[in-house]
This record gives sequence, C-alpha cells and structure tokens, in this order.
Amino acid sequence: MRKVMPTLRGVPSRDEQIAALAAEEFDVVIVGAGATGSGCALDAATRGLRVACVERGDFGCETSSRSTKLIWAGIRYLGTATANLLRWHNLIRPREALKDFWGEFQMVRGAHRERHFLLNTQPHLTNWIPIMVPVDRWIMEKPMFGHPVMSIAPLLLPIVFKVYDALSGFTCPSSYAMSARRAKEIFPQLDQDIKYAQVFYEGQHDDARTNVSIAMTAAEHGARIANYVEVSRILTDGEGKACGVVAKDDISGRRIEIKAKAVVFCGGPFTDELRSLEKDGDDSRAVAAGGGSHIVLPGYFSPPSMGLLDMNTSDGRFLFFLPWLGHTVVGTTDSVLPTAVSSPEAPEDEVQWILNEAAKYLSDDLQVRRSDVMSSWRGFRPLARDPHALPGAPVSRDHIISVNPTTGVTFIAGGKWTTYREMAEDLVDRVVEDHELEAGPCVTLETKLIGAAGFSENLNIQLIQKYSVDEATASHLAVAYGDRAWDVCELAQPTGKEWPRYGVHIAEGYPYIDAEVRYACREYVRHVKDFIAFRSRLAFLNTFAAGQAIERVSEIMAEELKWDERTRMQEVKMARAFLSDFGGPVPDKHGAVLRQATMADLHSVFTAIDTDKSGYLDATEVRQASQALGFELSGNKLHTAFAAMDINGDGKISLEEFEQWWNSYDARLSIDGKPNRDRLLQVFRHQSGSWTDSSAVSDQQWKEITKTLTDVKLEDKRQWEER
Repeated sequence: MRKVMPTLRGVPSRDEQIAALAAEEFDVVIVGAGATGSGCALDAATRGLRVACVERGDFGCETSSRSTKLIWAGIRYLGTATANLLRWHNLIRPREALKDFWGEFQMVRGAHRERHFLLNTQPHLTNWIPIMVPVDRWIMEKPMFGHPVMSIAPLLLPIVFKVYDALSGFTCPSSYAMSARRAKEIFPQLDQDIKYAQVFYEGQHDDARTNVSIAMTAAEHGARIANYVEVSRILTDGEGKACGVVAKDDISGRRIEIKAKAVVFCGGPFTDELRSLEKDGDDSRAVAAGGGSHIVLPGYFSPPSMGLLDMNTSDGRFLFFLPWLGHTVVGTTDSVLPTAVSSPEAPEDEVQWILNEAAKYLSDDLQVRRSDVMSSWRGFRPLARDPHALPGAPVSRDHIISVNPTTGVTFIAGGKWTTYREMAEDLVDRVVEDHELEAGPCVTLETKLIGAAGFSENLNIQLIQKYSVDEATASHLAVAYGDRAWDVCELAQPTGKEWPRYGVHIAEGYPYIDAEVRYACREYVRHVKDFIAFRSRLAFLNTFAAGQAIERVSEIMAEELKWDERTRMQEVKMARAFLSDFGGPVPDKHGAVLRQATMADLHSVFTAIDTDKSGYLDATEVRQASQALGFELSGNKLHTAFAAMDINGDGKISLEEFEQWWNSYDARLSIDGKPNRDRLLQVFRHQSGSWTDSSAVSDQQWKEITKTLTDVKLEDKRQWEER
C-alpha cells in the first residue's frame, strides 16, 4: 500500500526551504516559529510578501506547545477589569479607571472574535468544550480578585456568563446553570456538596498540532520556513540598520546568510535573548516569564466531554480541570520569573499544589495520589513591556510591538494563543508601514489551515472504510490532520492482523501509528524527541508510554532520513534525556521549597510506617515518613518538627496532626524552627510574582513579607509586572 511521498502535497521539502533561505532575498525575515512567528509568516505570505521564517528548535517546541490547551476568550481578564474598576481609589481618577476598563474590555472582545475564527475556520483542529464552575456557597468569605463586591459572585455567575456569551455575539454554545444533582450525574467524580454549577463554553485544541499546521500552511502559501535553524548574528547595512541575519542549519551544519529588508523577532519569553544580538548597547529587559505548570492525570478523573474550573483557589489563581486526548489536564499555576528556560520540567512544589487544589472538588472516594501523575510540564507566557516607548506612552494591556530606533529590528511579545492571528496581523501591518513594503490586505480571517478544506465530520468513518484502521486511530487522524489524513494513511504499514489491517501503533493504548512518524519527517521533523513530544503528544500524556515508543520511532525515522546506527542511538539517548524532564509518577524533589504532599499520599505513607496499626507515629516513625515524602527530618529539625506536630503534647502523632503540620505554613517555610530567607523569598516569588532580589530586601521588608505571605493576592498581575 505504501507509496513514495518525498514531500507533502503542495509544500516544499525542508531541504528546498534551506536552499531558498540562502539563495533568495526577502521582504522580511522572522526569527521564531511558535504560534506567533508562524502566524506572522502566514500573514505576510498571503499578502504577497517574500518572507523567511526560522526556528531554532521544532515548531512550537517552547511556549506554544505547553498551554492549557484552551482557545479561551478571557473570563478572568473580564473579572479582573471589573474588580479594578470598582476600587475606591478610582473615585479620584474616574477617567483613567474607565479607560483602563475599556482597554481590557476591548481586549476580551478581540479574543472572542479570534476564538470564533479558530473554531469555525479550522474545525478539524478545534472543538467546543463545556466547562463547569461548581458553586459550594452563596457568599464567598475570600472574594475573587480580592474585591468585597466579588463576594456575591456565586449569585451573579449566570448573568456574568450570559454577558460573556454576548461578547461573542452568541456565536458560541450557550452557557447555562445546572442543578447539583445534574452536575453529579454528569461529573460523578465531583464532590456532591455544592449548591449548583454554572456551565460555559470555551474552545480546545492540540496546541502543538495547530502550530505545525500554521507553519505548513505558511509554507504552502510560499513562505520559506524551516525549523532547527538558529540565528547567531544580525546583518547591518552602512547605517547600522538590520538587513538580514546569519544563521546555522543545525541538521546539516550549513551557515546561511538570510537577507531581508526587515528583521522581526517572535521569540516569546526568549525575546530578550534575541535582542542581545543587536549591537546597539541596549540591554534593557523587555520580557519577563509567566511560568505555568500543568499535570496530566488518567482520564477517569474527569468526564470525557466536560471540564471544571476553580475560579477561587487558595491563592486566587484559576485552575482548569480538563479532559484532553483521553486524559485529564490540570493547571495552571502562575508565577512570574525574570527569565524563561527551555526545559519543560515543572517544579515539584507546583505539581503538589495542583494536586491538592484538584482534590478539593473531587469526591472523597477518589483519592488523588502523586503516583497518579502521568506527566507534567511547565511553559512560560511572555509578559512584555516596550523598552523603546516614549516617556508617558500608554502601557499595553495585551501584546506589544516595539521597534529599535537604532537597528530598525521589530519585536512582538505578549498576548496569548487565542490571539496569535490578530498579533500577526498587527505585526505585519507595522512592518509594511515602517519599511514601505508593497503588500495586499490581511486575509487570514478567511484563510483555512492545511487540512481544513476537505474535512468533514464523517472523515473518520471514511478512513475506516478505505484503510481498515481502527476507530480510535481514524478519529485521531481526522482531527489532527484533516483531509491530509488520507496522505497519512497512504503511508500506513499492514499490521498482519485481521483487524485493524493497517496502522501499526507505536505505543500500546494510544492511537499514534507508524505512518505518522513517516509523515512527520515530511513536515520537517528531524529529532526523535520532537516526535514524541510535539508531533505526537506522548511525552505530554504519559512518560512511560513515550519511553516505550522511542525505539520504534527511531527505527522509522532512521529509515526515512537515512541515519546510520550511530546516529539512531544518539537520537534515542537524546530523546530519553529530554523525556526525563517531563515529570511522571515518581517525584523529583531536588531543589523543592514547599513540603506539600497530597492527602492521599500522606495517608498512604502514614499507614505504611505505622506497622503496629496503633494509629500514631513516634519520632523514629516521623523521620521515616518524612524521608518517604522527600524531605527527611533528623536531628534538631526532627525535634522541632515533632514538637510542633504534637499539638496535645501526648508524645505521639496522629494522622490528623501529621497531615495538618506537613502541609502547614510553618512546615513549608522553616528550617530548625526559624524562618529561612531563601525559602521565604522563593515562596514569595512563587505566590506574588515579585522580581525582588534577596540582596535588595531590607529587614523591614522581610518582616512584611513574612507577615503577609499567606494572604498574598494577585488582584491584578500587571501591577507586579510594572514593578
């Protein structure tokens, strides 16, 4: 059955793209091919511009593949804007307050438009998902967004979400209220003790797959786009203006000069790393990194077609609990750091925080354990400011576009997945104007991504009938590739079984088949680690299954890309090393600050250590329990901790005392019973998003941090960004 297909239908090969990057001259060269960079390449190409776009890793290998998998319009932004508008201090600045609110409101309206575009124009990649907001009280003791008026939010949610629907022109499925009884029927995992549940709809997608589709669509429209090409230098003309870049193809080792009239950085949270290539002495910081961690639990922790949103977690962050690709994704945390890192490794502290927050809404007979975590990851959202803005210029409430007046290099940063197309339109508009380029109007609102043209809701059935692939595989191929699923199936190998006849699975229990590896090579993938993480989502779903697939994937890629055995083994080693950064069932608490553990894990450890079944632990058993949980207590630490646990002073520790102390504030922040500055500062950064350096914190500030740490609220995260 298999046919030779050296390139994708209608798309140049990667080798052809590399040759063109070196041979042609361009109107614009874009550095970075995540969602925004690929979107800019597509926008520019469809306007008739000659565009080059390069990415140092695989498409979407950083932030764009590590989202919450939602195409959401921003209900939190709307809530934050309303809470800020109602602050007492706005009585003396009503005009500015209304202006701030209107800017936020317009941003949410724009996100609604972009959500509608994605859900309606790219039906193969996206779907609507209902999300439940459980309400367990009528009046909130700790109001959302830290505003007293928000105490009555449970009473107003039905109205709030109808307004949210209206912002999209009611083009989304309608929100509705649900009784506690009905909520329990649909979401049996839910704790039954709720008043009612409010349900609203957002979009959902496989972010990495969407990113690759944008990049391939740009290539289909004439963009010269390539992954694994790292820029090392900016080319300048006699006046010091950027006129291209020097880059290296990491696959062949070839050095490339890419000449262009305009240079654009789309580096997301790594924008400042790119800006350091400009030789104008500007070392100001433009982008901080908003870190967000997620965990993946087995699919049985949520219904297959409904998510859950906790709008008021213990520290004010939103926490989504979503079905995704047969699993349950829970996240995200939200912490501001000065710089991002490429590793997807999620801090163990944040994994534990998510587990404990998720357990609050689950039925008591569902014990969420640390060993239930199948994978975890952290991404970084760019939090941007314009370093080249004139004094007094307004602060952007969404994405920013900045032009270096010395070099003429433009960068764009900020925004979110939902608005990638809008960001691309704004960026190309700016570049066309600044460089006086001849370009047509933006047409991306009407541009379908590759695979959408021939997609139908019955495509999966047609694939089964023609290729005899199993139902799960057919459904996966239809939504991941659209009408290009036909091309994927043409590459499928026979299974040697009566059923399914074609499509050999690369990991047991998952729909990914051998043909996808071959097809991904035609979509420019060149590393095994990138296939298991971004082209399939095995690393993000189940690290054990991903590890099992590595050998088979490497063998197929070796055949397709003509690797020798030494190269194949190097790829296997690289893939296993990369996979180790995705947290699995066994926690790595090296460098962790918080001692938190799930209640289920605490109970399991307590029961295991309490071998005589007395229901109590002595000092020796407490030490053994702490060792099992990853933070061993001994010597003075053990003595101090035992005394703190032993609330009634009877010389023995009950399960309740052990649980209460282990996840307590004092246990998390103290060493030998004394507050530790490094731990205090790390937790303060973790919760507040402050960029404060320890050397700059005065004694008085330390007292204030210690006093207020447990009550820190992110009423408006941008206040922290501006600090």
